[in-house]
Amino acid sequence: MRIEYLTDVEGITWEQLQGFCVGWRQPLTPAQLHQILVNSSYVVLAFDKESQKVVGFINALSDEVSFAFIPMLEVLPPCQKRGIGSELVRRMLAQLEHITCIDLMCDPDMQPFYERFGMLRSHGMVIRKYL
Repeated sequence: MRIEYLTDVEGITWEQLQGFCVGWRQPLTPAQLHQILVNSSYVVLAFDKESQKVVGFINALSDEVSFAFIPMLEVLPPCQKRGIGSELVRRMLAQLEHITCIDLMCDPDMQPFYERFGMLRSHGMVIRKYL
């Protein structure tokens, strides 16, 4: 694997976004993921130059004044435990350096991972229409 980190989706097709959302109750399709990334304020993609596929990504939505929300961090299962997720978070937080409040929702078992980047545990509310 030869990973290159990209900060836009130019030239990326939905076909290069296969295999994500493993274990999700309602997985998103590659076409939906592509549209999400296109519509995001910020993205960082981990692109494998050998396979010409995206192996991980993170995105953020922002008002460009004070708030940003990071809704997704995904790394393909065979590529996990190699530091790709950590590098995606580091690069995203660098892009959001000018934003005062950065929010992210995650399951409790993922909180220690995000604490490594200075994030604080918090409480939140959500609507999940598929429940």
